[in-house]
Amino acid sequence: MDNALEGITVLEVGTMTPGKFTGFLLAGWGASSVRIERPGTTTDEPISDEDLTLNRGKRSITLNLRSAEGRDILLQLAARADVFMESYRPGTAKKLGIDADSIRTVNPDLVYCSLSGFGQSGPDRLRTAYDLNIQSETAFSRLLAGRSEPAVPDTYLADSVSGLMAAFAIAAALRKREVSGKGSVLDLGVQESLFSLLAISHGIRREADPPLEMQAAYGIFKTSDGTPISLGVARPASANALFGHLGRPDLAEIGLQRGVAGAEARRFLTQALAEKPAHHWIKTLIPLGVEIAPVNSVADAYRNEQLVDRSMVIETNHPAAGPLQQIGIPGVDARNLEPAPHIGADTDAILKELEFEPDAIDKLRADDVI
Repeated sequence: MDNALEGITVLEVGTMTPGKFTGFLLAGWGASSVRIERPGTTTDEPISDEDLTLNRGKRSITLNLRSAEGRDILLQLAARADVFMESYRPGTAKKLGIDADSIRTVNPDLVYCSLSGFGQSGPDRLRTAYDLNIQSETAFSRLLAGRSEPAVPDTYLADSVSGLMAAFAIAAALRKREVSGKGSVLDLGVQESLFSLLAISHGIRREADPPLEMQAAYGIFKTSDGTPISLGVARPASANALFGHLGRPDLAEIGLQRGVAGAEARRFLTQALAEKPAHHWIKTLIPLGVEIAPVNSVADAYRNEQLVDRSMVIETNHPAAGPLQQIGIPGVDARNLEPAPHIGADTDAILKELEFEPDAIDKLRADDVI
């Protein structure tokens, strides 16, 4: 399945983190992704950690899209592409002459995807916002904090989820094109993409908004060595195994209760699990079929044997950054991806594919078009 999207060409224009992640996922599944970058950055500048990861497997060309020549080159690229992604604020693409109508004039079969903070319509469409704002506005900041006060998260959940949603939508649109022969215009927002995840836990709005109470044996518990563990005991079989092993089989049914009804079992687990270190409980309870895991740091997660075995933690080597340990892509071997390019590294090569002569390329560079 590594090459499921082989033969598909993606153009990334003005994409921020979510769009970069989309292109990274599509490239991982075999697509040829080309990033359109602003001129002015030299190859001597270091590549950011984000780009070292999310631009793997891509090529990069610099184009000044505010120039007629730069826009013309982009249209030539779009005429050969299958997917066009843009992440400008609504209205900007139209001002540049690269909106869906303009691009699909040269390639009506193309899948055009706009991924912006709030989508192309609605009262907030022109608002600016970052991942933190999206998480807080969609209730995730409170929900992920549990009973603690909301805090600035240490990861970009809204960006990653919306990038994943866009990759899924693009793949679906490509399938539709295969069946119908027609391209599509996709309008996605980071806000709505993250909010959609609440369907699992809060998919129906009630008048009251109580916290999602979990079973007594479903939660985070302290251990004697200070490493927390998570228990996900929500089945009678695992509850019987857990409480039977701890010498209190009579609490198994209570351990599946929520709130006050399960309080006795929660108190017992809190005391019992604090008596021994995390590795003891994990080694002992997993063979019994109990759902348990350590509460890991990022460094711990990188060392997870299962993730390593599944090629989700991979060793790579970048010509400028050197050896790297990076995260892979589910279902494919991301070690096959080329290292992330410097901005504009492929400009000349891509222009030559469009049959530009060397002298013409030199003139475009002298005129600040590339």
